[in-house]
Amino acid sequence: MSSSIQIQDVTVAYPQARSDRRLIALWKVSLDIQEGEFITVVGPSGCGKTTLLNCIAGLVSPVEGQVLVDGERVTGPGPDRAVVFQDYALLPWRTVWDNVRFALEGGAGRTITDRDERIGATIRLVGLAGFERAYPRELSGGMRQRVGLARALVADPRVLLMDEPFAAVDAMTREVMQGELERIVAETGKTALLITHSIDEAVQLGDRVIVATTRPGRIKAILPIDLRRPRWEYDVKAEPAYIEARERIWELLQDEAAEHARGTSG
Repeated sequence: MSSSIQIQDVTVAYPQARSDRRLIALWKVSLDIQEGEFITVVGPSGCGKTTLLNCIAGLVSPVEGQVLVDGERVTGPGPDRAVVFQDYALLPWRTVWDNVRFALEGGAGRTITDRDERIGATIRLVGLAGFERAYPRELSGGMRQRVGLARALVADPRVLLMDEPFAAVDAMTREVMQGELERIVAETGKTALLITHSIDEAVQLGDRVIVATTRPGRIKAILPIDLRRPRWEYDVKAEPAYIEARERIWELLQDEAAEHARGTSG
């Protein structure tokens, strides 16, 4: 299986206001993500998880190292990568259909018929058939996030990047959305990376879980998750492999969480 994403010795630093110093967010991070793999990243707040996602998305440039997607160096955003944000980022004056269509506006090579067929198919894929003419204010949090997911998928990107996409929804909706996301990624064959604070979510969804350190963010461990798919079809949390993985990740994060709470990182 070929590598879809290669992260090679990536360091990211931000200038600090009123100072000549730089805040190092990521430090020499290297990781290969295989085509079609679902990677989850978990770690304490401020550990650079979102910065890593933004590097892959092309929204942030490393000061050292590089990110390659399908062998091409990332120098900015591109149609091969799509991002699902935590806060939905929907346009409130647009319907579900028009919010999803937004991702295709300005693009070439699609007829109106092809475009509309693609939009309709993607809305059905995320389970929003019948809500095409609804506005964001008329939708639940989970439904709004489905719109955000549809907008990311409609242009058929190779890579799906998700920054805590379920953090703003209630616990029951989150459980449902996790199963839906696993199904959608499996059906579309996307390479996926999801940032989360939840150990359970990381194990539930990931083929591998990346455990990050406190700032400056580094990879502390990479854990393969040996659980059969689809995981929404059985009580995955009762599986010994699930319990073992969860306990191991918590063990790895305990020192990081304590250090973050003391404010001694960075």
